[in-house]
Amino acid sequence: MTVWRIIEDENCYAVAIYNYNGPSPHLPLEVGELVHCERETEHWYWGRSLRKDGVGAFPKNYVQLRECQVERVGDTVVASAGGSGVVHDIALTLRDWLQHWKKLYTTCDERFKFMEVSMRALLELRAQAASGALPLDQLRRVARTAIFTIDKGNRALDMELAVRNASGQLVNPLHMSTYKLNALHDETNAKIDKNMETTPATPPPTTHPSARCYTVAVKVHNFVCRMTDSAELLLSLHDSSGNKLTEHLMMRWPSPNMSTGQVVFTDLGSEIKREKTFLVCHVVRIGSMAPENVDYRRSMAGVPPPPTSGGGLRRPFGVAVADVTRLLADHSHSPDRHIQAPFYACEKETMDTLLKKVITNRELKETKHQQGLWVSIQLVDGDLKQVREENPHILVSNTAIARKMGFPEVIRPGDTRNDLYVTLCSGSFSRGGVKNSERNIELCARIVDKNGQIVPGVISVGAGVPKVNEYTSLVYYHEDRPRWQETFKVCLGIEEFKEAHLVFLCRHRSSNEAKDRAEKHFALSFLKLMQREGTTTPDKHHTLCVYKIDNKKASTEDIESEAAAACLALPSRRDELPAQSERGLVRGPLSLVHRDSLVVHSKLCSTKLTQREEILGVLKWSTHHAEGTLRQALTRLMHVPSEELVKFLQDILDALFSILTQVPEEQESYTENSYGVLVLESLMRVVSLVADHKYQHFQPVLYAYIDDSFCDALAYEKLISVIVWVITSAEQGELALKRLLQCMKCLECLIRFIVRSRQLRSALGDPQAHEDFRFQFESLMEALVWLMRCGDYALTCQGSALKYLPHAVPHAIKVFPHTELSALVVRALEALPLARLGKQRMLALLELVRGALAQAAPARALLAPHVAHTVKALLMEKVELDREAAHKSRSVDKAARLLGADSSRLHDPTQHQQIVELCVETLGELVTLLARDDVGPVEADRGELAKLLLPTVLRVAANMMRDDRNNDDPLLRRIVSILLDIVRQMSEEQYALVVKALEQETGGSASLVVDALALLQALLQRPVFRAHWADMLHVQHYVMLHALRLISITLCNRLQSIDETDTEGIAAIHSMCRSWFNTCASLASSQPLQLETMRAARRARAAAVCGDVRRAAAVLLRDLWFALGDHKRAFIPCLVGPFLEVSFLCDEEVRITTIPLFFDMMQTEYNHSVSTGDSSESPLKDLESELIDKIDVLVERGSGDVAWRARFVSLCGALCKAATGGLRAAAAALVAAAARQLDTLLQYRAAALKSAISHRMLLTTKVLHFYEHIERPHMYIRYVHKLCDMHRSCHQWAEAGLTLRLHARLLSWLPAPIDQPTQPQTTSERDLKEMLYHEVADLLDQGHQWEVAVEVIKELVEVYEAEALGYAPLADLHSRLAAFYTAMMRTVRSHPGYFRVVYFGKGFPDHLRVPHGFVYRGNEYEQLGDFKERLLDEWPDAEVLPKLDPPGEEVTEADGQYLQINAVEPVMGDKLKRLSGKPISGQILQYYKHNHVNKFIFSRPFHRPEEQLDGSKDDLSVNEFATRWLERTELEISDMLPGILRWFPVVKQRTFWVSPVEAAVEALRDANRALKQLILEARASDAPLQPLTMRLSGILDPAVQGGIVNYERAFLTAAYAEKHPDHAPLLAQLRDLIADQIPLLQFGLDVHGARMPTALEGLHAHMLQCFRRIQNHVHQRYGRKACDFESEAAEVQLRMPPRDRSYTETQANNRVSDISTGTSTDSASKSKFFSFNAAINPLARNSAASNYFGTLNSSPKKKERRRARKSEIGTQASGSQWYTNPVANGTSNSINTSHASNTSLCNRPLNGTSNSINTSHASNTSLASQSDSPLRELRQENFQSPMAARIQNALVTERPLRTEVEQRRMSQRASLVSAPPSNRNSMGTTDSNQEDEEPPPLPEKSVHRSTLDSDHNNNPEPLPPRNNYDTVLTPRGSFLYNSMMRRTSGGISAGQTPPTPPPKKKHQQQHQS
Repeated sequence: MTVWRIIEDENCYAVAIYNYNGPSPHLPLEVGELVHCERETEHWYWGRSLRKDGVGAFPKNYVQLRECQVERVGDTVVASAGGSGVVHDIALTLRDWLQHWKKLYTTCDERFKFMEVSMRALLELRAQAASGALPLDQLRRVARTAIFTIDKGNRALDMELAVRNASGQLVNPLHMSTYKLNALHDETNAKIDKNMETTPATPPPTTHPSARCYTVAVKVHNFVCRMTDSAELLLSLHDSSGNKLTEHLMMRWPSPNMSTGQVVFTDLGSEIKREKTFLVCHVVRIGSMAPENVDYRRSMAGVPPPPTSGGGLRRPFGVAVADVTRLLADHSHSPDRHIQAPFYACEKETMDTLLKKVITNRELKETKHQQGLWVSIQLVDGDLKQVREENPHILVSNTAIARKMGFPEVIRPGDTRNDLYVTLCSGSFSRGGVKNSERNIELCARIVDKNGQIVPGVISVGAGVPKVNEYTSLVYYHEDRPRWQETFKVCLGIEEFKEAHLVFLCRHRSSNEAKDRAEKHFALSFLKLMQREGTTTPDKHHTLCVYKIDNKKASTEDIESEAAAACLALPSRRDELPAQSERGLVRGPLSLVHRDSLVVHSKLCSTKLTQREEILGVLKWSTHHAEGTLRQALTRLMHVPSEELVKFLQDILDALFSILTQVPEEQESYTENSYGVLVLESLMRVVSLVADHKYQHFQPVLYAYIDDSFCDALAYEKLISVIVWVITSAEQGELALKRLLQCMKCLECLIRFIVRSRQLRSALGDPQAHEDFRFQFESLMEALVWLMRCGDYALTCQGSALKYLPHAVPHAIKVFPHTELSALVVRALEALPLARLGKQRMLALLELVRGALAQAAPARALLAPHVAHTVKALLMEKVELDREAAHKSRSVDKAARLLGADSSRLHDPTQHQQIVELCVETLGELVTLLARDDVGPVEADRGELAKLLLPTVLRVAANMMRDDRNNDDPLLRRIVSILLDIVRQMSEEQYALVVKALEQETGGSASLVVDALALLQALLQRPVFRAHWADMLHVQHYVMLHALRLISITLCNRLQSIDETDTEGIAAIHSMCRSWFNTCASLASSQPLQLETMRAARRARAAAVCGDVRRAAAVLLRDLWFALGDHKRAFIPCLVGPFLEVSFLCDEEVRITTIPLFFDMMQTEYNHSVSTGDSSESPLKDLESELIDKIDVLVERGSGDVAWRARFVSLCGALCKAATGGLRAAAAALVAAAARQLDTLLQYRAAALKSAISHRMLLTTKVLHFYEHIERPHMYIRYVHKLCDMHRSCHQWAEAGLTLRLHARLLSWLPAPIDQPTQPQTTSERDLKEMLYHEVADLLDQGHQWEVAVEVIKELVEVYEAEALGYAPLADLHSRLAAFYTAMMRTVRSHPGYFRVVYFGKGFPDHLRVPHGFVYRGNEYEQLGDFKERLLDEWPDAEVLPKLDPPGEEVTEADGQYLQINAVEPVMGDKLKRLSGKPISGQILQYYKHNHVNKFIFSRPFHRPEEQLDGSKDDLSVNEFATRWLERTELEISDMLPGILRWFPVVKQRTFWVSPVEAAVEALRDANRALKQLILEARASDAPLQPLTMRLSGILDPAVQGGIVNYERAFLTAAYAEKHPDHAPLLAQLRDLIADQIPLLQFGLDVHGARMPTALEGLHAHMLQCFRRIQNHVHQRYGRKACDFESEAAEVQLRMPPRDRSYTETQANNRVSDISTGTSTDSASKSKFFSFNAAINPLARNSAASNYFGTLNSSPKKKERRRARKSEIGTQASGSQWYTNPVANGTSNSINTSHASNTSLCNRPLNGTSNSINTSHASNTSLASQSDSPLRELRQENFQSPMAARIQNALVTERPLRTEVEQRRMSQRASLVSAPPSNRNSMGTTDSNQEDEEPPPLPEKSVHRSTLDSDHNNNPEPLPPRNNYDTVLTPRGSFLYNSMMRRTSGGISAGQTPPTPPPKKKHQQQHQS
């Protein structure tokens, strides 16, 4: 015995590494499945799967133990292997997605591919996150991408929305307000909706601010080019025009220590992501003038070149360019990806020209290059400080940093720059001296002081290299007009900048080294950095003068320094040259070269030096103040361009505050020219500029200045006084209002300056200053209060004050008590009338609630009530507007017409809607604030808010719910969230205060309870939150439960205090209680709370957040129910439904809580019945009725299960047993009835979900019978109509009508009113019954059940006649009757067959596994094979049993599905027997044979060779006729067919045996009848003659089976008669039937001879010869007999209606016989009568092939399909028996039947002579009278021969010919030889009856599974050949066979390919395999 050891580690988890499938109790595993290991042995684990609810054993080597992240909530466990955080979330997500993904695959959903891509992306992200090798920034990026992918996948699968915080963690709904939770859901949902089109690997795009700073990190991997010299690589970023964006980054090439260099470009603006950007590398060769030619390429990592001897010239070599725009804009770009910047060599053009050519020439860029620069590039957010913090790996010690050539978008405080970028543009130099060739000019730039001395180390040639003393330009060979476009940077201090200037020295570089050393600078140009007024040189192109340096005139040896100092006395730019300067301008060694020029460009990036004189005037305010021009300087500052102001923001502010505090005022009071007012205006100019949208990114700079750099401690005094003067002077004119408006717009920054100044002053420790400040600040606030009270002229200023004051309050709190500040702010808001600036008021309140003032409890105590009162007033205004909108709209329009105004302005709903939205948002922020735990005590605020706003918010939410039909209004969701927050934050004590306040205000709280319950019910019925917002829905239900708990307190109190005599009050409280119970039940049964339907992770989260709300709701229901006390009876039975709905929930605790309430109801109802004396009949009648009704309704919805039934029976049963007296019996009976009903309904529902519609119909009838038994007519009627609808959907019109008739029969013809009429015209039972009868008749008419429809209409006729309702309705009814009767006679009906089906195996539902099976009514033209196919399509996994024997337990108890199918024949009912001997139409008899039947039979043949006759000469064991017994089974079903179903179960089965002689009698009788029918059908001119030919040949020339010889040898012997004396009557019948066959054969030969073509004359002669031989034999042995028509003629009343004599004489010569009949398609031949005696013999019930009302006609539409299939199904025309053979299936040449158009009906003479019937080829006489009457009169003159005259009184029975059916049968076989003989297991299920010699086999084809039952028999030994007279197929070698083969010799050739069989169905392939 295996001993399992318990694993002590509770967190022992394993992952399946192989698939494992084992029998129970093994646990099947799939790869990747996580299992919890609980026990173990040496080789096995016992555990539980976390993917599916399975427990079992599994091998240890199939799994691998893993460390897991486990989360437990109650019984729910969520675990994943691999890690925590995002790794854990991805694992859980993939586990949930897998099941959905499989469903998408099976349903071919288009989302399958999207989910596959998403799952693969998550797997890759999980692998990256779990690797532990990612840096922090990449890990965050992976987490963001994973979360984005998860959200998109959840949305695609309609799964729950996961709400996360900024760090990616799931939020806890209970730790935040409902309003904020709703906002997070909205935000997340909008983000997902916006990004659903992006790929899963792409993170969601983020919305960046308008101003951002970016850094581009470039890693240089290699540079390859053909060059032997050293080089300088100058990297920079350029725009699409070739303009430089950044400084150069210089690298030496090659460099041993820089094989891979990291460079950074910083301070880039947001345009770097929008504009086209190129990475450009200028390659400058350092060496001789001419480069050496090389054929190899050198790399950066190569060996440094040898030093050159050319003097180190900087020569242009080429550029490497790469377009990096897409790489910088693409988030998914990998930073490690290498890109190539192709290298382009510089030939004759300059480097700048080459660069622009490369940028603009696309073809040049797309060519492949082997030389170039290989780099990787990455765009990083932030400046250098941020990059160092977030991406420290980018900035290492040797990283070169290049800044943008210009200011960044934001100039941070402390970011001091003083850079001058100088670009050498071009020059024009004349040839000097006697040199004729152009010079190689090199320019050298230096920074020198006023003495001409070089300022060392101030020139930067590029980042990454040290600063140099001078910059040397490129040298272009023989170019006097070079274009350099080279930029270098000058870095000077402020003081050095004022004293220095820039000097450019020109030098010729010779190719000869010796000459080059002797070359000196020949010219000089210079540029002054400062102008005379103190500003720097402007940013522009400067055309400089070129001065020749004359070395001979030098006074010192350092001629360069002397020239640099002497140039300051000369003009610098050409536009400064004086007049006549072309004549010469000399200063020391310098002389002007008038023709030469040098063009340079300067760009200053400085935060200390300015190029604007206006700014300089303010910065030097002390000088201007001394000069008296300070006011003008302040005024000019207002006109400085904005971009210049923001550059010097800090210096300007320092200067302004210095003026404010240090310059005294000339007057005590302020005027417009006061320094304080001018400074304030300048200050407001600066602040307004920063507040502008264009420069809003400078706001952090301004705030940083205030907090860190501002240092004026006295500024607040002057600033407050100036602001107060500006406010109070608002009445002085338009200019004052503009100043005030500007002041209000800058109020926040001004307050910030005041606060910071006051903080600096407080740091000095002056107590008196504190009191002074309070007084001054209060004066400022009082000025604002005064402003709010002003009139309309200050409306704009008031709006600005409302807008900006709340933003200033959080700063004022720092220096002013928050309580007093809150009071002052509230005073200012209250000073403004409520009707003015409502939107601005609410915006101000919203900002105040969001600010710091509301977070302080004392300040909030003043602010919150004001907010509540304001919001209440505005919301109530909305309610009133909504209520009176319809009444006021007309008045508003009228006033608009009178005033000439626009009505939309008089009443603007949009404006008011915005105010309401602001009110809702403000309330939302307030309740969110009160939900926090870090804002001090909030209970008092919550109570006050609830008391003031709960009724108003409740009413507004109800109105919005009523108006919004779609329930997708965000505003509605927000206000509902606010309401939920108010209720959620309200305790029982606060609720009591609310109720008390309402009672004092309105006199009661009933309206609050009613409104609250109505809103709760509306929210449950029409949820406002979206279905996938799971967290939101859970919180909503959790809060709603709390609300119900609070309301229950009120209800209990009122129930206890209600006056018993106050009937209206009692009714009101009862109504509220009923509403409460219904709402609570709806809450508990709400779909979002059903935890068992959720996935494991979602279930764990829901349980952790809110618990199981259903259990708490059930307890609340129970508590209030028992609190009702004596009022319980008023709630019975209305609360049965709600309680039942809750108890049906799939939670055991809920059921245990609620089920006992039903017994309490029983007890209450019983006690009430006993007390009132109504307990005599049924004390629980009302309760029982309601309980049964609700169980039916709820089970139909899908509620209830077997577990509930067991719990209901156990709990209530135990309570019933404990009861005493009559209650015990009554309650037990009710419990039993409910249990039986639930059993029936659960069986119906379970099968309805899995079975086809026909099985749902069967189960519906069971429910019908149950409700009929317990007398529940209304429920019975409901299921009647449900069953009728199912029949209609299947086009089963007859069954639908018969079903609907059940409802009609329940109604009476009395005019009793109907409680709930379904239609307006059916108000009484009589009207409804009449309407139903008409509908039933229509349905029966569609189903061709006119006989039943006649009964329905006749009943209506009786009612109409009895009540004298008028002749017109009676005429309509009789017209319908006439139409039905006409349809009976003239419409050909194809009567369906019947089939027996028995279901075996446990794979079928229990309701199908009945002992004797079912009898099905087939469809029209449906044969056995078709029926089998239909049933196998319904049960594709089923297998058809080949035998009809009862199977053993290996079949009946197996888990599979097995079917036993065979055809059965209906047994004629009693009504049909009562019609015996009466002239009945064939149509009617056919109908009654196949309809209104409930008994059926089928037979199986068995051979008994032991039945031998000793002493006989004939061995009967070799004669199958003598040993063939029939096992006949008789079935009786539960109802008549057709009925309310198309199949009914067999309720009774009886089996008996039929002896061989009885079978022979039946077979011969059927053969005679079939022959007679064929003869009658062949008489029609258009009928095929081939069937008759083959039947006559088979009887007259039985070469195979011997004909009647077998009967004679088997039965008509003395030995047989002696042994079986009891068979004497049967033997007599057999002899009579043999004798009766001779006249039939003779008549058939006459018809055949009259219509035969010439080709069949030989065959006809042969048949005549055979007939004479047989006739002689029969006459000699059995005597002569007349035609059997004479016995039947007496039963038929023959009459002819009177007709015109001329007509009779005319027609006398044109007809052969009045009893001649035609086919069913011949409109002239209408005789349908035949003898009824011939139709009721027993054998006719078994042989459908020989019985003309037993044949199952095949639909013409199915003929081609069955022909193509060529299966053995087609060989069966009906459910034929073993002893008959249908018309042959073979296809032969059609026999021409056009020679004779009619034939005579006659008998042969008794002496056996044969007289031919002469027919005329040209005559075409009518075969029937033109009369419509089915009765015919036979006249002597109608017969053209004596033979015909002898049978003038004979009646030939005939039915409509089935021409198409016979043609189909004749065309189904391709040859005259059939398959070998085989025994049939069932006479009713075999496909054909085959002979010993049969036609050759068909082409090889698939065998249908439905034919397998014909290949086996109960007798295992082979049977001897069978012989029969009625052989249809001509045997091989016979005369007919040979003659037909001769005619068809030109038929199918030997090489012809047989047709391809149709594809097999699934069950066929399985069976053959």
